[in-house]
Amino acid sequence: GGGGDDPIEPPAELVEFEPRLEIERVWNVRVGGGADALRLALKPATDGTRIYAGAHDGQASAFDAETGRRLWETRTRLPLAAGPGFGSGVVAFGTNDGDLVTLDAETGEERWRLQVGGEVLASPAIGADVVVLRTVDGRVRGYSVLDGRLLWTVEHAVPALTVRGNTEPVISGTSVVAGFDNGRLGAYELATGETRWEAPLAAPAGRTELDRIVDISAGLAVVGNDVYAVGYNGRAVAVGLETGLLLWQQEISSYAGLGAGFADVYVADDLSQVVALDRQTGTRRWTQPELRLRDISRPTFYRGTVVVGDLEGYLHWLDSQDGSFLARERVGSQRITSAPLVVGANIYAQGEDGTLAAFTIAEEDS
Repeated sequence: GGGGDDPIEPPAELVEFEPRLEIERVWNVRVGGGADALRLALKPATDGTRIYAGAHDGQASAFDAETGRRLWETRTRLPLAAGPGFGSGVVAFGTNDGDLVTLDAETGEERWRLQVGGEVLASPAIGADVVVLRTVDGRVRGYSVLDGRLLWTVEHAVPALTVRGNTEPVISGTSVVAGFDNGRLGAYELATGETRWEAPLAAPAGRTELDRIVDISAGLAVVGNDVYAVGYNGRAVAVGLETGLLLWQQEISSYAGLGAGFADVYVADDLSQVVALDRQTGTRRWTQPELRLRDISRPTFYRGTVVVGDLEGYLHWLDSQDGSFLARERVGSQRITSAPLVVGANIYAQGEDGTLAAFTIAEEDS
């Protein structure tokens, strides 16, 4: 750190409020051992009826989304760090040691594993028989779901200093959208890796390496024909998926990223405030400052609410209209790093202590 005697500001204490929404815990399970605050990109995935999850100790499992019943469990004996991604009948994980491993989604049986070089800090994405992987060396690669054969590579130079953590690529139709540490955003042909467009999200500015951190380590959202992205030291933008043309930009900085709802995009800014930006214009609609420095996850839009996890394992439900607190529940004792996942009427979150929990909004008895 720099000079001076400034005390480091602690995370905000949780504020008391009158819950306006009744949340019911549907089920919870242990996925595997805890992860000792490694900030892994492990997060639940779904095929619509099952929830897939993995733990740092190498355990991977599938659960019935409704009941939480464990359908299979596989011990990969790998330090799982990112994923799973689900698609084309497989689930795929990345590891701290630079492995990519795929398991059969039906049985949990291992299909193949390969050494990809460089730690994997972002969940693989899978579509149309291609596993797309972003590694710390600045590459995005496409592999065949069938046998792990490398199909294509997209490379960008990695700046001297970047934020630890990478954005997972997002597949939409036949395109894959990816963000890079040099602040560029691009769309590529899923089958060939051919560039459809690339756009700078933020220009590196400033005199020091620290000032020039522009990486998009913060998550993308693709809704219909629009791509929403936010970076560190930079801007939130909306870009046309087909054209790469900038639709709007708003100055905001984020590590954790954003999630999209019907009318707004919800950003966890670099101070862990939740900010709602209008999806059409990028205008700020509201800010919820009371989770300041609580290291919140990327926000998830869920049944008219905005849900974020925090460093102590709490999930917070905010009103999507004004950002006010509606409810709060605890998943486990440790950090919720990744965005909660919505499947049907439920929302699922995974804590770094290995807890996976399902919640729903309780129906009021009429």
